[in-house]
Amino acid sequence: MESDLADTLRGHAAINFHQSGPRPAARYVSGAGVHEECLDHGRWIGLYRSATGQVQRENVSANLPGFSTLQLPLHAFDLEIDGQDLRNRWELASRSERAGQRPGTREAVVELRHQTRPVIVKVVTRLDGTPFLARYLEITNGGSAPAALSRISPWSGMLWTWDRSAHWGETPPVTEQPFVWGFFDALRQGSEGNFVWEALPPGWRRIEGTNGHSGFGNPFFIIRNQVTGESAFVSLAWSGNWYAEVWHDPDRDLSNRPERGINAAFRMGPLGPAPLRVIEPGETIVSPETHVGVLHGGLDEMVSAWHAHLRTSVIPPAPKGKEMFTIAGRVVEEPGTWIHGEIDIAHDMGAEAFMVDAGWYGDEFGVWWERVGDWRVGNWLPGGLAACRELCHKRGMLFGLWMEPERMGPKSTLLQEHPDWCLRTDDSREVAQVLDLAHPEAASFLNREVVRVIRDHQLDFFKIDYNVRIHEGGQRERHGFVESEGWRHYETLYATFDQVRREMPDVALECCASGGGRNDLGMMSRFHYACESDFSMFPRSIRAINGLTLLLPPEALCYYHNHMPMAHQKADLDTHLRVTLFARPIFVGFGAQDADRSSEYFRTTKRYIELHKGFCRPVLAGQPIVYHHTPDIGLYTSAPWCVLEYALPDRSRGYAGVFRLSSGDEEYRLRLRGLAASAEYEVTLDNQRQTFRMSGRDLVMQGLPVRLDAAMTSELVMYAKVEEKVSGRIY
Repeated sequence: MESDLADTLRGHAAINFHQSGPRPAARYVSGAGVHEECLDHGRWIGLYRSATGQVQRENVSANLPGFSTLQLPLHAFDLEIDGQDLRNRWELASRSERAGQRPGTREAVVELRHQTRPVIVKVVTRLDGTPFLARYLEITNGGSAPAALSRISPWSGMLWTWDRSAHWGETPPVTEQPFVWGFFDALRQGSEGNFVWEALPPGWRRIEGTNGHSGFGNPFFIIRNQVTGESAFVSLAWSGNWYAEVWHDPDRDLSNRPERGINAAFRMGPLGPAPLRVIEPGETIVSPETHVGVLHGGLDEMVSAWHAHLRTSVIPPAPKGKEMFTIAGRVVEEPGTWIHGEIDIAHDMGAEAFMVDAGWYGDEFGVWWERVGDWRVGNWLPGGLAACRELCHKRGMLFGLWMEPERMGPKSTLLQEHPDWCLRTDDSREVAQVLDLAHPEAASFLNREVVRVIRDHQLDFFKIDYNVRIHEGGQRERHGFVESEGWRHYETLYATFDQVRREMPDVALECCASGGGRNDLGMMSRFHYACESDFSMFPRSIRAINGLTLLLPPEALCYYHNHMPMAHQKADLDTHLRVTLFARPIFVGFGAQDADRSSEYFRTTKRYIELHKGFCRPVLAGQPIVYHHTPDIGLYTSAPWCVLEYALPDRSRGYAGVFRLSSGDEEYRLRLRGLAASAEYEVTLDNQRQTFRMSGRDLVMQGLPVRLDAAMTSELVMYAKVEEKVSGRIY
């Protein structure tokens, strides 16, 4: 069932504006997801959700949600402006429908006018045919004075409600833990992918991202309703500080008040000192998007649906011919032609692209982070970047470049000439050597330099980085308010890369921030792939990918192999290299330039590069279904195995990595999931280089015993339908 999801989930989408009794209402039907809202006593609230596609009868929905707006947090967005909570006193101005920015999407627009404040809000809901909806607000200051937005949740309200009258008096099953929720418990660098589950306590439970950017966790969570079997996926497309809060009924004595046993609500939004944004008279600002969907099914089934949503209307399709490519990249460690030697080695090893990483810029050669901001090519590169590009193209390789456009290095000319562009608090203390993008000239500089660097150096692909934690961030006085800088910062950054994609659509874009510090949907809606982590040593590497693929599809992740100098000591060579098969690989060099490249290390590395390009590429570039055989291990819990499987949606090909993490059981029985029980498969066990035929039924029902005698070892299992001509076979 799971492997057919990509076809079945992208389907019907419809918007309907109607009356729910006397209340103006809107209904959104997308795939199997249904969500209905209405204006009730001056509040725009949610009525019900369905994960089966069924629309409630009119006489039923007219009495929903069954609770008063004074009882439960039913309002569908949170907004505070000029110190007033604007959850109520709204009136309907208009309802309309329009095309979305992504092909095949539609947007419902409900325009509300506040009866007390001169504020207009357009509640915009995007449908893409998957069970997930995206919501953002267009907020207009209709007054004659600046307005201070201090708090916002673009989407909030109830995920589930249980009213006995709506369920004909039925009592929900009593359970000690009606809800569990999963989230990325990660604040420090290197903890990306640490997805953990916990029982949701009664009342409000809050998590935050406070590094000054969205990671190393992510504004994303999953809630399992253990009474109904449904799960909700919720994510905020925001790259700065954020909060997420989830609530369920605090009455734990379900036997006495079971009708209040499975109510759950949420809210999430940008976080920072108020005001978050000062809105000029007549100005309209756009909030971040929130993505929400409620589904029935197993975890991988729901993750597949989530990935389908991201592929459909969030992550942009990779430029043609650049859907998947193997990369080598190096920081400029020495002046002269050293970097040219790295390009030649990368070509000899079979890499298809080369990235000149940090250190190519500035007035003198030195520590790479000290002169960021001076985006002039250093004279220590013979022939400049043009020579690097020409050498790459001569070798048939793509050429890419690293840039950290938001930074001002401590020895940069930029900082010396424009200290007023540096991010500061309201009392002029330096927060960090980061451009204050609330400063119009600094914002213009960033936009101009990013576009110039990509265009002038004729890049095939481009990497952004952001190696700083600004925490609370900076503030700037504006119209008597001390405004947080974060909102304007991301308005500028987002607009810049929207421009890049419009004007240079053939450039592939990588998002990095000290590794996976900004892998949120705000950045991912503008970039093609993102860094898994800088801490790329086994077993953290595969465990991080295992967790991150609950959020992002694997083709949207890149993995920096050999980024940590001692990573090769953490596992045997095959295991060390097998991790590269589960994301877009970026090889951080191949060791010393004068090393004997006929050795086993180089032969084996070259073999895995060919394996990635051959057998694995059709899977990774083919929008694979991800099967998490060990979904709950996180990064730090004691776990004997990490097992991850990718398969094409048509069940024709797939592969699985069985990674042994610790001592204990020496055998793991692998029951493959991405194949058809009625078909016959050619199966390869990579450790023994053995290939045999086996029925899909036996692979699913009986499985394969995988024996690994030591910790930090692995097995790679590849399979393909017998009738398929398998390209890229290694043996």
